[in-house]
Formats: sequence, structure tokens, C-alpha cells
Amino acid sequence: MNKNTTAVEKDKADSTFNATSEYKIGHTLYTVTTVFNPASKESLSEILKRLIIRESEKLLGESGQEPEKQAV
Repeated sequence: MNKNTTAVEKDKADSTFNATSEYKIGHTLYTVTTVFNPASKESLSEILKRLIIRESEKLLGESGQEPEKQAV
């Protein structure tokens, strides 16, 4: 943080976990920042489960097929 950080920004920064990773794919460098708020009411596994279900429902809705009849 820089010297001009306010108390609110400092409290916010202290209450979250931030991790930055860099990935090089081909000639492109991707910088990914992970943000985790420990005060969250959902666990990471609950969030991932919700996101996977939502994306699966989108895919199934687009094809119009029953899940057991879809090609993998």
C-alpha cells in the first residue's frame, strides 16, 4: 500500500486475502489476482459448487437435451 492509504482502505486490505499469480500461455502473460474475504458466509467449496451448477444449467439449457442424452 502507498503512503496515502486511508484507514478504511487499510482495514479493507487487512480483512481480505489477496494472492497474485502469473501464467504465460503462448506469447501472452496473464496476471491473476485471487481475492478471498474471510468474513464471507459461504465456504470456498460452497461457492465453487454453486458456480459449477450454474454453468452446467446454462450449458444444458442451451442444448435443450436431457443431461443423460448429451454427448460428453
